Amino acid sequence: MLVTHSSAIKDTQRLQESRVSAAAVGETDTQTPTSNKSTSVTGEKGSQHQVLSRWVALATVTKSMGNSEQSARTLRQLSYQLKTLSARINQQTSPNDVNPQQIASAVSKMKTQLQQGGVNGKLRSIDPAAQSVTRELTNKVDLLSPKVLDEQVSIVMGRSGKAVSFSLPAYADKSANLETLQQAFSSQEIAVTVSARDTLLFTASKDASSALKEPWMMMGKGVRIAAGNPVSVSLSEEPHALDALQQLAQSNNTASDVYQQQIAQLQRSIRASLQNIELQRQQILQRLQQIQRSPAGAEELQELTQQVQQILNQPDQNAVSILVSQANITRNLVSFSLSSSR
Repeated sequence: MLVTHSSAIKDTQRLQESRVSAAAVGETDTQTPTSNKSTSVTGEKGSQHQVLSRWVALATVTKSMGNSEQSARTLRQLSYQLKTLSARINQQTSPNDVNPQQIASAVSKMKTQLQQGGVNGKLRSIDPAAQSVTRELTNKVDLLSPKVLDEQVSIVMGRSGKAVSFSLPAYADKSANLETLQQAFSSQEIAVTVSARDTLLFTASKDASSALKEPWMMMGKGVRIAAGNPVSVSLSEEPHALDALQQLAQSNNTASDVYQQQIAQLQRSIRASLQNIELQRQQILQRLQQIQRSPAGAEELQELTQQVQQILNQPDQNAVSILVSQANITRNLVSFSLSSSR
């Protein structure tokens, strides 16, 4: 009996060990699919992120293309309108037949159409993302030409609290004085350039633009600004490309050849702007090819998302026209994307 009982105990122990081993094997088998499932989910999320990144980037490129296409169409329309105006002026049998009031009215409508069509006063495509402001300093204040004395100039920019001070050495040339101005204003996040009319242009982001929208108080010691009481100077918006033609009509000038000269100059400016837009279009296409080769990463996705939110929070008046242009080209972009992913 004792032997039989001992044998039974051993059999029972072996049975329990067998059950424990089987349970362990079963648990291992159960964990393996879970691990594979987790890896699969992670892979799916990564794939989804890449797809989302690509489509967000494509949406941004589509918007840029829409802006470019809309601006080009607006400029071609302006060119046609100017050509029609030129032909109408040529049809006049005598200078007295030219109607300046009608020309001024037509130019005013052209300005409105440019603004609605996403083109600014310099006949350039408006970039909603840039959100910059440019103002022009009157040419009555000369800060560029050489002078015979060293000069010290201080400028307080309205109620913005911003101020700059700089020295202009005697006999310094235009480029040296411009560099001095650029360095001084860069501390206030304001860029300084020179216009085609040899006037100073000051450009700031939308957030820093308050410094350009109020009169400046200028003080100095020298020839440009005499010592004494501060001088108040207001900055103005850049002249519109159509201003000269409109002002010519408003002066009741009836000389047809003068109008033709202005129209010819505008046509040259339009052709230059269209060439610039074409260059931008080529850059956009290069960006599109980059998107196809390498989907956007997490940082770029976040940046693009912020841009989209900014556009949604600050819709511009050209949104409808831009969306129409985007819709016209989205089909090709989708086809291109799908074909490249096969």
